[in-house]
Amino acid sequence: MIWKITKDFTFPISTFIIFYFTLGGAFIFPLDAFLGFKGGAIGLHYVPIFDRLFVVDLDTDYFISCAYYVLFILVFQYTYLLFVKRYIRINNIDLDQEKSFPYEVVINPFLVLGVSFVCIFISAFIMRKEIYYAISHENSVYLITRANNNPYYTIHQLANEFCVVIPFIAYSFTIIKSNRYNIRVSENKATFFILFSACIISSLYISFLGNRREILSGIVICILISLNHFKNINRLRLGYIFLVVLALFVGSNFFRSRIIPWKLNSVFHLQQKGHMNDKLIEGEVVTKMGSKPETSIDAKGSIGSLLFSNELFYAHFSMYGIVHKKIPLTYGSSYLYLATSVIPRSIYPNRPKDIYKYYAESVNAAPGQIYTVHHAAACYLNFGLPGLIFGGLSLGAFFIFAFFINFYSFKKNSTFLILLKYLISFLICGQLVTFITAGPEAYKSMILEGILIPIILLWLCSQKNIVEEKSH
Repeated sequence: MIWKITKDFTFPISTFIIFYFTLGGAFIFPLDAFLGFKGGAIGLHYVPIFDRLFVVDLDTDYFISCAYYVLFILVFQYTYLLFVKRYIRINNIDLDQEKSFPYEVVINPFLVLGVSFVCIFISAFIMRKEIYYAISHENSVYLITRANNNPYYTIHQLANEFCVVIPFIAYSFTIIKSNRYNIRVSENKATFFILFSACIISSLYISFLGNRREILSGIVICILISLNHFKNINRLRLGYIFLVVLALFVGSNFFRSRIIPWKLNSVFHLQQKGHMNDKLIEGEVVTKMGSKPETSIDAKGSIGSLLFSNELFYAHFSMYGIVHKKIPLTYGSSYLYLATSVIPRSIYPNRPKDIYKYYAESVNAAPGQIYTVHHAAACYLNFGLPGLIFGGLSLGAFFIFAFFINFYSFKKNSTFLILLKYLISFLICGQLVTFITAGPEAYKSMILEGILIPIILLWLCSQKNIVEEKSH
């Protein structure tokens, strides 16, 4: 219904992402439990979660937690829907009307390629010791790079995000044929190949690290921009990038295995040096050097793990853990953390604990693991049911703000404002997977790292051109 009103796929797809990470487990877990937990045959690997966190039963608390999730989604949807309908009606906005503007933003593909390569270099430089260790000891690069105490790890993660998202956004404008957003790439014969190469190279690097969330953000934004012009796009170019991403996603278990480090070390014969303590991450022990790496990957398991990642179940079960264990509420700790997060730790060293750490400690989660807490569960853990409702209202208001920015007529049309105006909704949707599996503290990273920094990087790669009005 909302698409009929706005003619924009952003909100429906955002709702699907939220629904999937909220209630997707509610369709899978009961059926799998009824069948005797035989889902491992199709790639389901969530059962060990019961040992790391808590046992989940199909009891009253489980159905209460699902009801809370439904309430969260409904509050979010109707907050956005009621405002948008009223705003469009009051302002007589014609969403089908094509508008002409005397300006456009032109993205330089060479600068995009440069930004992507710089981000890859920063990421690789920060993790150089960990990558070297993984290859020389023939261990999983994914496990080693995650099992570290590198003080610059956050910068490494940001560099990973931007090296992929920036070229994917730019590539999107080689797919669409219209100029509805007043944004385009420079008309150069090599533009398509440069941006396509940037997308492939950055995605291969991220896959080499064993990650895929950054690629997911990039392809979601690319598909959204294309879907909003589905009648006027180059479907072949969209198909190219989609197939590349699909292949990398299906092969994620291969990239996370020890096969690539084993092959690389057999070629370069890196000298073993340095020392890292063996870590336990996501239930897998980083094996000691000398053991033979696996030589094959289960294709069925790879596809299953792609569709049903453990993050889906970690997030879904978090509300159950809070309700079932009757964890005490924090009464606003997330919002206090969010308010004080702008203060450097050197000035405010006793910053309050974020809601994820409080949740993990409260449910007696096994140490050394990486978990997620659903956004609705985190809001509930702050103020109970009123906190959950407020969380749905806040998320709906955030989407309303993006809608308002998109239709607001700025007095000054700078390059930055044009990019912000037309890309903010896509950027929010691209970050939703990260956002919905975190507490209210994630608003800071959503605004700063998900919206402002990508816009600034695109602004550095662009220039504003004045378009002469055509005579009729």
